[in-house]
Amino acid sequence: MSRRTAVCLVMLPSWAMVAHAQMVSPEIDRPGQPFSYFSKPVDVIGVMNAPSGTEISPEGFLYTGYGELMFFTGPEQTPLDERLRTLKDGYVPIIEGTVQQLGIDYTFTSLASEVPVQSTVDPDHAPGQVINFVRVRLHNPGTMPRAAFLTTAIRYQAPQTTAEPLADNRFRRPATAEHVGDYQQPGEAFNPNWSYRIGDGACQREDRVLYFYPQQPKPQLALTLKTHYNRIGPLDSSKLTNKIELTPTTPACRVSYTVPLQPGETVTLDLRMPLIPVKQDSPEAKQSLAASYEAAYQHTVDYWHTLIARGMGIDIPEAKAVDTFRASLMYDLLYRNIVDGQYVQTASQFQYHRFYLRDSADYVRMYDATGYPEIGSQVIRFFLTRQQPDGNFLSQPQQYDGWGEALWAFGEHFRRTHDMEFARLVYPHVVKAVDWLQAARAKDPLHVMPASDVRDNEYVSGHLTGYNFLALDGLQGAITLAHALGHEDDAARFQREYDDYRATFFALLDKASKEEGGVLPPSLDAGEWKGTDWGNLLSITPEPVLDPFDPRVTATLHSTQARYQEGITTYAEPDDGIFLHHYLTIKNTLTELVRGEDHQAIREFYAELLHTSSTQAGFEYAIRPWGSRDFEGNLSPHGWFAADYRNLLRNMMVREQGDSLHLLSAISPEWLGPGKQIHVTHAPTYFGSLDFTLRETGADSAELNIASNFTQAPKEIVLHVPWFKHLESATVNGVAVKAEADGLHLAANTRLVQLKWQTVGDPHMSFERTVDSWKQEYRRRWESFLNDGRESSSPDTWRVPE
Repeated sequence: MSRRTAVCLVMLPSWAMVAHAQMVSPEIDRPGQPFSYFSKPVDVIGVMNAPSGTEISPEGFLYTGYGELMFFTGPEQTPLDERLRTLKDGYVPIIEGTVQQLGIDYTFTSLASEVPVQSTVDPDHAPGQVINFVRVRLHNPGTMPRAAFLTTAIRYQAPQTTAEPLADNRFRRPATAEHVGDYQQPGEAFNPNWSYRIGDGACQREDRVLYFYPQQPKPQLALTLKTHYNRIGPLDSSKLTNKIELTPTTPACRVSYTVPLQPGETVTLDLRMPLIPVKQDSPEAKQSLAASYEAAYQHTVDYWHTLIARGMGIDIPEAKAVDTFRASLMYDLLYRNIVDGQYVQTASQFQYHRFYLRDSADYVRMYDATGYPEIGSQVIRFFLTRQQPDGNFLSQPQQYDGWGEALWAFGEHFRRTHDMEFARLVYPHVVKAVDWLQAARAKDPLHVMPASDVRDNEYVSGHLTGYNFLALDGLQGAITLAHALGHEDDAARFQREYDDYRATFFALLDKASKEEGGVLPPSLDAGEWKGTDWGNLLSITPEPVLDPFDPRVTATLHSTQARYQEGITTYAEPDDGIFLHHYLTIKNTLTELVRGEDHQAIREFYAELLHTSSTQAGFEYAIRPWGSRDFEGNLSPHGWFAADYRNLLRNMMVREQGDSLHLLSAISPEWLGPGKQIHVTHAPTYFGSLDFTLRETGADSAELNIASNFTQAPKEIVLHVPWFKHLESATVNGVAVKAEADGLHLAANTRLVQLKWQTVGDPHMSFERTVDSWKQEYRRRWESFLNDGRESSSPDTWRVPE
């Protein structure tokens, strides 16, 4: 999903290419603090279904379409530098961070809430006015009296230090969508002639309030952060209004507090920043001031606790993995907007604040497969708005993967929900889409999905391998719907189309693969540049088009893994070197689950977690391997990572393969041991739901308890034995059974499995060990970098520790 603006790719000398990937001091990783991969993390606060959100900038400022609320601490008005932040309970969108200065702790807690604060949890509710609350807690932890100094101000935007015409690590605004689902951001363009007023607890620009501040303790006010010639401004707040010529980066409406604190004393200050500025003395302004921080805080906690509890639960003895599973749902739900009565799934409230078919297919699958089918049903209906008059499904011009993603998502949603009303709704669109495909193939010289020239993702023009894998997935979805609705003539026609398409595509794929030494190339066309890995990784996921053990699948896995850096996928662009790509790695990991390669899957699982923030946020790309750890505008949290991570951990616990149900396809040694258990609840499957618990009952024994509620029983349940365990014996419901190569094959009515096994070797894989090992390697490279000023040219031999 690399949607970049057009750039001029220039060949640079090798030294310049190396120098581009600067590093950052490893001192940013403080002992005893949560680990955050990003050197300049970005966070989000917002309300589910709201059409926009608020960015928490790398510094800890609040950035909206209208301005950026800034904070300064200490007597020198030092700009806040709050790199490490956490989420309430690991997943609730209440952001907290603390900085220490001159013996004072300054703790900032930020959240967004609708006002008036709602009393119920309603995921279908379209919110009205949204307010950002910031509570600043000033605490003196010492034994002597100390004064705390806090200053707030607001500016239009941060400085711009790149060629991109926007502030560093901020999103573009304002933007008006031509159609629902296109990129949009509320806001207003900068005007140097705006008038400002500060007083009576409010900062106004023209006739609207940008933020409210507390009037006790009494603050010092000024129209700008500094005063020219150190002049003393008006002391009468009624005179603190003026038309002043500012630049976009000038802090305005300064409010400064000096708060003496006794030893152990704490004072709190509450600020409010409307997501959309309100008029002073308006009903909206009065609602903003009347809203209780405590009520907003508690409602936010209750809302997300309730919503998370409604879905599939995964409880494993590693908090980071569980928190990321839960936070990922929160992020994706914050990115679902209600616009003109339609549910629009976006990939971010920031730079990717628009609808994409390719991403949203995975979102819908995630919602359905982890216990939120009603949300999946709402999101998938918006797909229909992207069907073109000719029948094709497009959310971006020439991105023909949208066709396959849409039809596969329709079929997959039906398989999981059995919703006949939905099937009848989309079926006419499916028929029209298949008609388009047949006509498009007939016109194409290769008789496959037409060539494209968008150079996105695969970064190459031509007939893209992934578009064709996905088209076959889509045809399977069409066949599923036709059979379900009794349209057997259509089903037969779709099957013939599938068979013909498959044979044609496979012949081209065989030729292209042989030309590339046996791997699956991103493009089917001849040429020196075959593109970068993307859709060629989709031969097994979301559906197995090829045999999982096809030599070309194996070769492609090995080829991409050989180019991993920091344990995850790299993404190449012609003339611009390589980047890390976060969620693309998960396509490989999902494939490894099907192939029974659980050891490698766990390596990649921990590498994925390594590359998240302390608020469980993932990214897309733009970070150089062993570089600055800064995505330079490609902001997190990324919604597609969140959806893919949930799909991955879910599949590690439970997944379908044909008419079989597979349990525990990949688990970590960290999750087994005395007093530990793996507990899964409310897990939806094609066959119904189930709960199960695996716990070790002794040094060499374990038991699995299964409670299923199948509506259509699977042919069998396959229980996988982890690579670090040697199974000696097993009983199922009290009867001895033998394991097969891929694990224990159990009847669908199995309730109790008792295992005798021995640990193989001395495995100690964990998130904590992965982080510690990576930090040691990064520091080693940093020391080398300081010696010669160049990025290390040594091969990346770092691996997730065993």
